[in-house]
Amino acid sequence: MATNKVTYGLKNIHYSLATQNASGEWTFGDPSPLPGAQELSTEVIGGSQSIYADDTVIATLTQNAGRNISLKLTEIDDEFKVSVLGYKKLTNGNLVEVTNFPVKTFALGFEFQGDAKARRVWFYLCSVTPINEATKTKGESIEANEITLNIVARPIEVGNFLVTHIVSNSEDDNYNEFLYTAPQLPTIGN
Repeated sequence: MATNKVTYGLKNIHYSLATQNASGEWTFGDPSPLPGAQELSTEVIGGSQSIYADDTVIATLTQNAGRNISLKLTEIDDEFKVSVLGYKKLTNGNLVEVTNFPVKTFALGFEFQGDAKARRVWFYLCSVTPINEATKTKGESIEANEITLNIVARPIEVGNFLVTHIVSNSEDDNYNEFLYTAPQLPTIGN
């Protein structure tokens, strides 16, 4: 099986609303596209700490409490603003930002390429902060605006494990429908 030596690109951003039932189980809705992706980066929430004794490191404690995700887009569509960010669409078509809207949890999916295979990813339990918007005047050249979504992906329980995301490679059986059907939690053996 070939492995990637390099990765590049970003496309096929999708989101899927998550719902938790009374017993604490999560389910995910049908994915919706989120067009205009420019850049995505993730950073682990946590880190590691070395424990010293007898003049040497005797253990290293690590913590992975999820990921901070930064997603830059050219624009955010109205459907995402309404279903995730809590905007309300008025009968005249205007959008109103509602600041006391309850936080929505969603899964975030995307695809990136590699020299040997493409990968598709779902981050399971995501929440996003309200967006900052900025624009500037046209000058001798025109620069497109960008909007950054600051997202936190926290772990979800899968049996005895806590997981943040799942990755499908182009050779996997579920690759073709991976981003286009509701995200599924993995079955992990002991």
